Amino acid sequence: MALELLNIYNARNLKEYTLSPHSSYNILYGSNGVGKTTILESIYLLLRSKTFRSSKYKSFINHNSNTCTIFSRFSDSEKDLISSSFTLGISRSKDSLNPVLHLNSQKVNSLSSITNLAILGLITPESFTLLDAGPSIRRKFIDWGVFHVEPGFLSEWKAYKKILLNRNTLLKNLSKQYKSLHSIPDNLRDNIECWNPQFISLNNKLHELRSKQTQNISKTFSKYLSIFSTTLSENIKLQYYQGWNNEISYDEYLLKKLNEDFLAGYTRYGTHRADIRIILNKHPAKDILSRGQKKIVVICLILAQFSYLINIVNTTDHNLLLLDDIDSELDMTNLQLLFQILENLGTQVFVTTTNKEKYSFLSEIDSQLFHVEQ
Repeated sequence: MALELLNIYNARNLKEYTLSPHSSYNILYGSNGVGKTTILESIYLLLRSKTFRSSKYKSFINHNSNTCTIFSRFSDSEKDLISSSFTLGISRSKDSLNPVLHLNSQKVNSLSSITNLAILGLITPESFTLLDAGPSIRRKFIDWGVFHVEPGFLSEWKAYKKILLNRNTLLKNLSKQYKSLHSIPDNLRDNIECWNPQFISLNNKLHELRSKQTQNISKTFSKYLSIFSTTLSENIKLQYYQGWNNEISYDEYLLKKLNEDFLAGYTRYGTHRADIRIILNKHPAKDILSRGQKKIVVICLILAQFSYLINIVNTTDHNLLLLDDIDSELDMTNLQLLFQILENLGTQVFVTTTNKEKYSFLSEIDSQLFHVEQ
């Protein structure tokens, strides 16, 4: 199942562009600044209602236009699965915060119904901050996987964040008014504790889902690492840190740390502090690995989760992988090893490059070149 038609209107410097992609590998080549990445952004916008380069969507719209529109058609040319084929369009205007979505010519109000149409993978030069960045980036990464696996995850995460915000506001106000936890009147202290049952329940549920998803991708992560380096695969492990001491339950820990939370003015421990830790021989891998090795680790981590989702979760057979300027991050040996992994994934791939010759190892039957010009 593949994206077979993409029409782009007024996206950055692309006033009008039409692409009829190959079902396997699509190599978008051309000089810098001609719009190659904009094509990837357009696909991402279709399925995520936002771009991956900037949170300011207005910058994606051509500066001479007020609205940009992306239209697409997904279908399967090899199987008679008409029911799983669909058209999808999105428009974004500088005058409106909300996108306008149409699925099979019918307006859609739920963004989640669009997100579930396809599994979308993305690797850009910015992806390689995953290892060195703070825990919040890695939480978002694992949450992306959990979202596709567990339908109720998003509502539970929103409920947890709402309670966390209320609890933190209360702790902050009380810490300003009272010198110690013991000096707080009982009725005000009860206001803190009344949140605990639901807060603890949601915390434990989110922890369980994130921990399970980390386990789900660990084996494939090691498998992909072994293709690049046996040494790395044998010595690097994924570890899930839950956000508090794992030797006691969260309800006990929350009670034990209440005084510290009061003094700090916020909730210091919980699943909102969770992290995916990548360990090399009992030490943080980011402190030991070379820049090139870090890139391989990040690629394997992203592909491990992508592979898990398309093989276990995806019920529509629509899946796409976007690779922006990947050959500038990998030497030729590792680039070919990457495509060895992709060959077994069986996904539709879109790659941007300034040098098409780097992909001459791909079969002409399984790939297509697209020259993007100003």
